[in-house]
Amino acid sequence: MGKRNSTDAFTYSHGLNGVDMVLDRRMALIIGLSTLAIIIIVFWGRLAQRLNNHVRHIFNLESGSRKQTYWSQDHSEWWPWIKKNFLYAPLYKKRHHRELQLSKAISVGTLPSRFHTVLIVGYYIINGAGCLMLDYQAKSDVTWAALRGRSGYLAVWNFIVLIPFMARNNPLIPFLKISYDTFQLFHRYIARLIIIESIVHTIAWAAVARRAYGFGGMIEHIGKSPFLTYGTIGTVSMVIIALHSLPFIRHAFWETFLVSHQILAVLVFVGVYQHLKIGTPPAIASFFVGIIVLWVLERSARIFRLMYRNIGWKSWYTQVHVQALPGEDSACRLTFELQRPWRHESGCHVFIYLPRISLWMSHPFSIAWYDTTSQRYDKEELPSNTSEAELAMPSRNSNQISLVVATRSGMTKQLFDKASNAPGGQITLGGFLEGPYGGSMSLKSYGTVLLFAGGVGITHQMTYVRDLLAGWELATVATRKIVLVWSIRHTEQLEWVRPWMDEILTMAGRTEVLTISMFVTKPKHRREITSRSERVLMFPGRPNTQQIVTHEIQNRVGAMAVSVCGPGAMADDVREAVRNQMDEGTVDFFEESFTW
Repeated sequence: MGKRNSTDAFTYSHGLNGVDMVLDRRMALIIGLSTLAIIIIVFWGRLAQRLNNHVRHIFNLESGSRKQTYWSQDHSEWWPWIKKNFLYAPLYKKRHHRELQLSKAISVGTLPSRFHTVLIVGYYIINGAGCLMLDYQAKSDVTWAALRGRSGYLAVWNFIVLIPFMARNNPLIPFLKISYDTFQLFHRYIARLIIIESIVHTIAWAAVARRAYGFGGMIEHIGKSPFLTYGTIGTVSMVIIALHSLPFIRHAFWETFLVSHQILAVLVFVGVYQHLKIGTPPAIASFFVGIIVLWVLERSARIFRLMYRNIGWKSWYTQVHVQALPGEDSACRLTFELQRPWRHESGCHVFIYLPRISLWMSHPFSIAWYDTTSQRYDKEELPSNTSEAELAMPSRNSNQISLVVATRSGMTKQLFDKASNAPGGQITLGGFLEGPYGGSMSLKSYGTVLLFAGGVGITHQMTYVRDLLAGWELATVATRKIVLVWSIRHTEQLEWVRPWMDEILTMAGRTEVLTISMFVTKPKHRREITSRSERVLMFPGRPNTQQIVTHEIQNRVGAMAVSVCGPGAMADDVREAVRNQMDEGTVDFFEESFTW
C-alpha cells in the first residue's frame, strides 16, 4: 500500500471521521417531509377534483343539453389560469411530447411539462442545498469528509423514492390518479440525482484518499478493501446505467436495454448494500435492506399476478390469436383468450409476453377491445329489483382482450413476419398478459368528450367510445356528445379496428351522440376519401386541431374533456389548442403516452 502523505488526510479518508450524522439525518428528513407534503397536496387536489366530478356526474345523469349549462363554465378565475399556465403548460413554447432530435436517427428524449419541471428542479435544489450545508471554516479534509457522508447518505435515502416510482404496481398511481408514464419520468430524474450524489460521494472520498495514500496507493486500497471494492462496484454500475439509459441508446436497443438495466440494478443493490453493511452503522444497512425488500416484493407481486392471470387448470399459458394486417402500414391484431375473466375500465393498457417471439421481454399496449356478456332490459321498463338493475349494466368482466400492434422493429416486426408468412396470415401462440393497468381517467361526468387519436393511438380511445355510448343508453353517464378525431396515413389503417368500429356504429344512441372524423394524411386516390354519413366523415390531410377544439368548445354540452393519444407532435398541437381555449369554459385535458 502506498505511503501515507498526511495524518489528517488518513484520519478523514475512511469511516465516520468528519461525517456529521446528525445533520445528515436532518437533511434526509427535510427531503422526506418535502416529498410527503407534495404527495398530500396532490392528493387533496385530486380529491377535490374527483368530488367535483362525482357531483357533476350525479346531477347530470338525467339532464338534457340545456340543463348542463351551469357546469359548462368555470366559476373561478384562478383555476383556468393555473391549468393553462402551470398544470397543462409545456416547459417552453408548445413542445412537450414531441421528441427532441439531433438527427433522424438520434433522439434525446422529451421535455417535462412546466409543473413537472418545477417539482424536479425543486427536488434537485433541496438535495443540492443539503449537500452544500458544510462547515467551510474547518480543515479541507474535514469538509471533504462531511461532503462524503452527506452525499452518500442522501443518495441512499433517495432510493426509497426511486423504487416505488419505477414499479408498475406503485400504490401512488391509483391513490393520486397519476399515470405510470409520469412516475417513470420522475424515476429517471431521481435516478440521475442518485448517480450524481454517488459520484460526488466518490470524489469527496478520493480528494482526501489521494492526499493520504497518493494516487497509486488509493487505487491499490480500492482493490484490497472490500468496503471500497463494493462501493466502487455500485458506483461504476450506476455510471454505466446513466450511459446506456441515454434516450437514443434506450430506444434503439430497447430489449437489450431492459435486460442490461436489470442486471446493472442488481449489481447496484449488492454493491451499495455490502458497502453500507461493512462501513456504516447497522441501522443504515438495515434501512437499505428495507428498500431492497420493496423492490423484491413488487417483482414478486408481478410474477404472482402473471401466474394467476395466465395459468389455469387446463393450460399453463394464455392462447393468443395473431392476425397479420398487411398494407403499407402493417400491423397485427392480437386476441388473448383469458384463463380467468378480468375486470377493467376504459383506457387500460397491458404488458404482453410472447416467449416464441421475444423470450422474456414485456411490451406495453393499450386495450383496444374486450368482449362482454350482459343482459339488458327494455329502456321503457324499470328493473323490478336490485339484481335486475345490476344485470342491466354492461359487464366489466372480459374473457377476451384484443390489441393492435403496429409493425416497427424488433419484436413487432418479428411477430408480423411470422403471422404474415403463415397460412391465411394467422397464427396462434402461447403468451402471457400482465395487467390491466391504468384506467384511472374517468370521462363519465363530462357532457362533451373530444377524443383525438393518431395512428395506433385509436386503440386507447375505442373503449372510451364504447363505454360512453353504452352508458348513454343506460343513463349512467352525463355525456351527451362524443367527437372522435382519428388521423391516419392511409385508408388501409382503417382495417386495424374495422370489426370494432362496425360494432360501435350499430350501438344505440350512436347517431344522437357520436361524430367520427377521420383524416387521411397520405391518400393514394381522391375517391378513397368518402364520408359514410353526416356522422362519419372523412377528410384528406391533417386535422386542424385548433379549429376543431375551438368549434367543439363553442358548441359544447356541459363540461368538456379533451383526450389525446398519438404521436408527440399531434399531442402537443392538441395541448396548445386546449390551452388557447381554457378561458372559454370548463375544459380538462388528458394525455395518454408511453415515453419510456
